[in-house]
Amino acid sequence: MTANTSIYLARGLGLLFAVSAAATLFIMFKAGCAGDTKGGSLGNPARAVELEELALFPLLISAAASGTAICFGSQSIYRIAHGAGFAILVLIFLWFVGMYIEAWSFKSCF
Repeated sequence: MTANTSIYLARGLGLLFAVSAAATLFIMFKAGCAGDTKGGSLGNPARAVELEELALFPLLISAAASGTAICFGSQSIYRIAHGAGFAILVLIFLWFVGMYIEAWSFKSCF
């Protein structure tokens, strides 16, 4: 693998990260509009939980793609550790932002 190949691979994985993160947040918005999963009194909470489950796959894809992009884009000897740490941070960040967007969309839809 040449140096240019790893740069293009890192950019492609960065694009995959952005698309799957956007898909995760969009699905979480739709889950908030579907119903209240905490109280269960408004909307369809079963559909909201189903959408939350559906959002898990792009969430994991975005975390894995971001960590792998860091691994391929870095020249450090600790690139695997940096990639794994970044993937964990992305996973936690998107999870919290997804919960915030779900609560926000529930307030805006109901």
